[in-house]
Amino acid sequence: MKKCYGVMLLGMVLMGGMAHANDYEKIQKKGEIVIGVRDSSPPFGFFDKARGTVWGYDIEFAQNIAHKLGVKPVFKTVDPADRITALKDGRVDIVLATLAKTAERMREIEFSLGYFLATQKLLAKKKVGFKDINQLDAMTVCVPAGSSNAQYLRRLSANVKIDSTLPDTAEVFKAIGEGRCEATCGSEGSLLRNLSKLPNKADFEVPDVPLEVEVYAVGLRKGEKKLQDQINLALLDLEKGGEAAAIYDRYFGAASPVPVTRTFKITK
Repeated sequence: MKKCYGVMLLGMVLMGGMAHANDYEKIQKKGEIVIGVRDSSPPFGFFDKARGTVWGYDIEFAQNIAHKLGVKPVFKTVDPADRITALKDGRVDIVLATLAKTAERMREIEFSLGYFLATQKLLAKKKVGFKDINQLDAMTVCVPAGSSNAQYLRRLSANVKIDSTLPDTAEVFKAIGEGRCEATCGSEGSLLRNLSKLPNKADFEVPDVPLEVEVYAVGLRKGEKKLQDQINLALLDLEKGGEAAAIYDRYFGAASPVPVTRTFKITK
């Protein structure tokens, strides 16, 4: 059920002779920005019972972007398969929801600079003994519907069996824990965080076999260059001021549940 919460690497639109305000101007006028986020993909987006709201790496970046735009952030949860649709049909203004910047998606929407570099790996049962990408040919891997995971898995293996019917990460890990899938894939930090919550976590591992490197970026509607420029400036300011690194450290630093070294900076 959808919920709303208040809280890199790598102008004007003319129609029928009349000028229409761009998204940046509309956001400034209403004084708030509706941001599509995830609530079942820790540590990027999850429901924090203590705060009574959605929280995580993506949400902290979203809050900071809204602050730098001088508007109030309103969070609306979106499933992976619904992220681009929600953006294109106007239910959200932007998306910060582990959205990987891919060539296919760039034909549909705009992207900001990257704010996270995700090394994609596999989480599999230890008895599989996953050591080589060629082993994918004989495996069944569950991934969230609408994610980019299935795309790079098919590039790596023509024979891998992919179940992409599950709506989100939480359902994928439920299937993993119940033995309905023998593996899943995703960013290393996310896999490790979710693995730590499995009751039979000792049966699984995240082998050091990189599958893909993805850049997570803010998704915007096509043609919204003004908003894109302002978000990019906000991200660059967060990097320059040290807050981007501080956010990373809170979720992936040495004292976090899943330490992963930061190997990137937000840059033009």
